[in-house]
Amino acid sequence: KMKIAIGVGATAFLLALILIPASLGYVEYYEYGLDQSKITRTVDTETAYGPGRYFIGVSHGFIKYQRDAHIEFLNGLAVFSAGAEDSIGLEFKVDVGFSYLLVEDEIGDLHKELSKNYRSVILSRAQDAIKNEAANSVTFNQYFRERKLVESKFKAAIEKRWQDPPSLHCTMDQFHLGRIQIPDSVAVKQLEAQIQNERNGKETFTQQAEVEREQTA
Repeated sequence: KMKIAIGVGATAFLLALILIPASLGYVEYYEYGLDQSKITRTVDTETAYGPGRYFIGVSHGFIKYQRDAHIEFLNGLAVFSAGAEDSIGLEFKVDVGFSYLLVEDEIGDLHKELSKNYRSVILSRAQDAIKNEAANSVTFNQYFRERKLVESKFKAAIEKRWQDPPSLHCTMDQFHLGRIQIPDSVAVKQLEAQIQNERNGKETFTQQAEVEREQTA
């Protein structure tokens, strides 16, 4: 009986050594976790786990989502400027960078609606928002004379677009308008347009001067 008891105790101890570590799930400081059954593959979307160690059972694991800031760059994004007196719909490229955070309380909804495809959807909406805002309300000259205004307009447009249904369950962190790349053909046209404006102004001044001379005479 003593040998049997020792054997059972040793077996239980070994099982505990194996099963207890296998039953623990870990979520790092830069992650969110959703509990998933390894057998049925179903995911509990009601609770998002923050950083820590959890006793979730041998048959369960975590699906992970990024908890810290996502950093994205849209380099060479083609946009059209809004119409103005001296320029109409000029095409050029801009570089933008931004970061965003996932909303902790909405991780379950994010998983149900977008799963791991959320990054591509977020980027797609950001591009659409910038292009639409550029074409509708930002003139060519504002990119050089009012960069802060343009930057704030783009940021607000992205935030609004992300909240359109279905929501993307994220919030903007930082946004930066970078380099503006003007194609040579556009630069030449802009220069020619400015030169023509100056010539028109000169001609108007010349005509006014002639009128003044005749009146004076």
